[in-house]
Amino acid sequence: VVCAACIGDATESHVRCRGFCTETFHPRCTGISADTFEEVMKNQQLFWLCPSCTSLMKDIRFRNTARAAHDFGHDQAIHSQSDTLQHLKSEILMELKNEIRTNFATLINSNFTPKTTQRVKMDAFPTTRGRRLFSTANLSAPKSKPVLLQGTGSTLSPSTEIQTVPAPQPKFWLYLSRVARDVSVEQITALACQRLNTADIQVIRLVAKGKDISTLSFVSFKIGMNAELKPKALSTSTWPKGLVFREFSNDNATGNFWRPRPPFAHNDPLSIPMEADNMRME
Repeated sequence: VVCAACIGDATESHVRCRGFCTETFHPRCTGISADTFEEVMKNQQLFWLCPSCTSLMKDIRFRNTARAAHDFGHDQAIHSQSDTLQHLKSEILMELKNEIRTNFATLINSNFTPKTTQRVKMDAFPTTRGRRLFSTANLSAPKSKPVLLQGTGSTLSPSTEIQTVPAPQPKFWLYLSRVARDVSVEQITALACQRLNTADIQVIRLVAKGKDISTLSFVSFKIGMNAELKPKALSTSTWPKGLVFREFSNDNATGNFWRPRPPFAHNDPLSIPMEADNMRME
């Protein structure tokens, strides 16, 4: 690995530009402070742009040109996929037509001869004109489920008292995302207990069945808590910077979990604002 600034060996400590050049630099060659370098290395959610790429991103003419090239490439990819799907559809229809022709020809050329059936007089069957073929009793609206009632009377004596189980308290579920994939359920549980000041926390990692976690850029969690903690859980001051969250909904029960949009889309470097620093959140 060679530093793009001093052309020196950068095998020990180096930082890679996540902009257009993707070059490797010594921290000292780019003026990165020790604290900033340590923060970039420690958090995979952060990425750094070299001074050259930062200057390019501040040039509005270059930004417009690069955006147009990005959009054109995106449209070309969609058009190519559409042509491929249309070709595949034509091949499938052709195979189905050939299969139908083959089976129909086999049926025509076979020696199968249907047996002659004796003609049945219609008078042998009683007429049903003017009668109802079925009862209308089955067409009534479905009955609603009876409402559960709760007893309020006092117990006659201690000997006849029956132990009951209290009804479960309603829970509020929070969706927490943009978490590094090596973070465990126990770590998220500890974070939630500390931030929400409660020990009654249930944490579930949201990973689709059969999905290899090493292929993910980040993971998400579902956190269950007492419904009274909802306002605090939805407060932006409760959670550390870098995490995104919302109220959990079970609309995507098929395994395609909601991927929240970060403040700046990491797959489109053109969305960096003019006043952006060298670092941004992925």
